[in-house]
Amino acid sequence: MTRLLARLAGACVVAHALLVGEVSAQGAEPAVLGLYHWVHSSGNAERAFAFYHDVLGIELTRSPFAGPAPANAPPPRIQPAASAGSDPLVWDLTDTKGSRFRTVFMHAPNTPFGLELSEFFDVPRGERHANPWDPGASVLEFAVRDLDGVLAAAKSRGATVVSVGGAPVKVPDGRAVVVRDPDGYLLRLVQASPAMIAAATPAEIVGTAIGITVSDTRAALAFYHDLLGLDAQPSLRGGLSDLQSYGLDGGGLIETVVVIPGTRLFFVLLEFAVPKNAPPPVPFHWRLQDVGSPQMQLQVSGLDTLIARTQAAGYRFLSVGAKPIQRPFGRFVFAIGPDSELVEFVEPAAGAGAKE
Repeated sequence: MTRLLARLAGACVVAHALLVGEVSAQGAEPAVLGLYHWVHSSGNAERAFAFYHDVLGIELTRSPFAGPAPANAPPPRIQPAASAGSDPLVWDLTDTKGSRFRTVFMHAPNTPFGLELSEFFDVPRGERHANPWDPGASVLEFAVRDLDGVLAAAKSRGATVVSVGGAPVKVPDGRAVVVRDPDGYLLRLVQASPAMIAAATPAEIVGTAIGITVSDTRAALAFYHDLLGLDAQPSLRGGLSDLQSYGLDGGGLIETVVVIPGTRLFFVLLEFAVPKNAPPPVPFHWRLQDVGSPQMQLQVSGLDTLIARTQAAGYRFLSVGAKPIQRPFGRFVFAIGPDSELVEFVEPAAGAGAKE
């Protein structure tokens, strides 16, 4: 995925400007207009955020739907677990009846979309650690200025290394290593190129990409391209060093960039062929509260038509009855992708626009 991030890194500089556009009216032809947040669930929000802050310089921020902060607003903070909220609307949205929950909104430098942690209480949750090749697994890739320094900081805070040899691997465009955060969630750290560093604002992170492991690229594109209308670039085959960075000493890897039309916002589909000496791939059947569950929050228009089309194409919804919840700032519903990844369709209220 390193070369894909480098290829599109310049686009990330302008992606936010492209994302903030006019929102189509409700009931219009359905379209995906942008990406609000990439979310994964945590087993301990304070511990997880401390890792991302101390290792990578990621900061707390406000909800993308909260609007500009008043001049006298206190800085964002993590809601204590003891006061985690409970809301029947969220129960319906996430199929977590009886739960309490909290969210942590985060901003990564040089990243045109938000990051978010969610944590649920009082409902059963899975805590299985994903292998990179398990269908439904996901990975956040951070291109950083100083790979060795970031890796040392991550290991000092308990991160374990997944890559073959327990160290960065020399890949075609530099060096890369996959580690686990304190929840076991997969992170791929790559040494940013001089060109990427020169184009970025001063910070440790100079670019961020999303990877989703799929069992079959064609089946995944039936959802993301055929149904949602996203643009798929020609697939590339990873080499042995790419596989080693993900913890495999053989097999195969197909990488396919999927771009949101009208922007340069993208994510990458990863399809692995696993050698016989590796643990076989085990597909996920995610619930939103499961630690590590991947959640992609897409800005859409024409939500009602999109829901009908998604159902007609045979895809399921996580949200109860496939019915969107209504907030003053928009409507929200969770669909289930072809590899159990959770895809939230968000239709902002008229005039709300898109936010990073």
